[in-house]
Amino acid sequence: MTKRHPGQRRITSDREEHEDDIFVAKILEIGNWAKKNQQLLTVLGIVVVLGIAALVYYRNYRGALVQQAANQLEQIQQSVALQDTQGAKDQLALFLDRFGGTPYAGEARMLLGELYLRSDDAQQAIAVLEPMASSPRDPLELQAAALLGVAYEQDKRWADAEAEYLRIADRSTLDFQIRDALASAARIRAQQGNYDGAAELYRRILAGMDPDAQQRGFYEMRLAEVTQDADQRADQG
Repeated sequence: MTKRHPGQRRITSDREEHEDDIFVAKILEIGNWAKKNQQLLTVLGIVVVLGIAALVYYRNYRGALVQQAANQLEQIQQSVALQDTQGAKDQLALFLDRFGGTPYAGEARMLLGELYLRSDDAQQAIAVLEPMASSPRDPLELQAAALLGVAYEQDKRWADAEAEYLRIADRSTLDFQIRDALASAARIRAQQGNYDGAAELYRRILAGMDPDAQQRGFYEMRLAEVTQDADQRADQG
């Protein structure tokens, strides 16, 4: 076994004592600083405690608010089921004012927009739906965008309606939603005399469908109709 030289033991011992002295000095330094700044530490402690209390209060408040929103929306839906349309509209307007920051705001906004559409009040429906549907990304926003497209049509804003439907088709990942949006845009194009543009969209629908899909025959028929209309216009021209 290798024996450590006495000189080495002394050097190691001196180094350890030096490190211990430094540690003790640091502790004393911190203690002296704490004594001199006792008032500051007290204030900082109070601030930390108040911050934690505020965070706990906010979480509890937020949880209670979300629960209130869920209960309130359920009551409004019951009013809709009872055909109290005007009462439901008033309640939904108040709901959005109070619970606009909760997860239920989107559902409430969609319901209010739908009620305005039922009442043939397209402009009010547009005002309600546009904030959440003008740039749709998640499923709820895409549903709202479909309602917004209907509202644009009801208000005879054909270009806006077509653009909204095409936006849905480009952003949705659901086949049926894409198909319905393209079909609505194609219908608008055909109504406006853009038969070639309508045919383009019907071809896009058919390209995304299985050869044996049940609805394929319907879209093939629509494609044949607008193609015929386009040919007739070309002959007349």
